[in-house]
Amino acid sequence: MPRWTDAARAKQAAMIACWKPWQAATGPRTITGKAKAARNADKGGDAGRAQRLADAQAELAAALVKVQRLTGRRRK
Repeated sequence: MPRWTDAARAKQAAMIACWKPWQAATGPRTITGKAKAARNADKGGDAGRAQRLADAQAELAAALVKVQRLTGRRRK
């Protein structure tokens, strides 16, 4: 890895300012996409497990509501 001199750093900064890579950056643009990207760090470990458990519980609750509607019964 090269060592950056002040002149090399200034030259690199000028080149980056010319091509403006931030204008071509891609990423989530919708609210849903941004929410999904915000959870990227929660894929593993305890936080990820807790989030997956909460998601599964919410899905189960929604499924139970649908079953109750379809059967016409209410769970006690």
